[in-house]
Amino acid sequence: MIDKKVKNLTLMALFTALVVIGSRIYVGTHDTFRFHLGNSMCLLAAFLMPAFHAGIASGVGSMLFDILFYTSGPSCIITLITKFVMGYTAGIVFKKTKNAIVAGTTGEVAYIILYTIKTYIERRFILSMAIEAVMPILATKVGASVVNAIAAIVVSSILYNILKDIKLS
Repeated sequence: MIDKKVKNLTLMALFTALVVIGSRIYVGTHDTFRFHLGNSMCLLAAFLMPAFHAGIASGVGSMLFDILFYTSGPSCIITLITKFVMGYTAGIVFKKTKNAIVAGTTGEVAYIILYTIKTYIERRFILSMAIEAVMPILATKVGASVVNAIAAIVVSSILYNILKDIKLS
């Protein structure tokens, strides 16, 4: 029992670090379009670990990236929650379907919905932007998120197929 707990803790730490590193490998800027490998690592964690552990690694790794390289404000907590949901959701679906594409898509869709809601609330109510200004921002961010999601699903599926026969847990 202790051996399994140690393995799971070690894998969570490993994937937390991979999410931070993957998020740091990017093209673009935070304000417009940013393609990165962090989501790929969130999904890969969901395919290789229990769902709850994958959610923790995804959320904490993404939050740590925000704190270390982007922002240390309250949005870090939102990142923790939204990325947890992505990793956890993908993990639950993967456990049931054993299909990385379906699980990755489900996790990414859950994340994009939450990210869109967060962006809308932030721009519309916290920054008091007019709806006419918010909608083009949402369109750009959703478009970028969809492109990033497709790339993450492809990359994580390929990596999973390479690593699936390795006994991790």
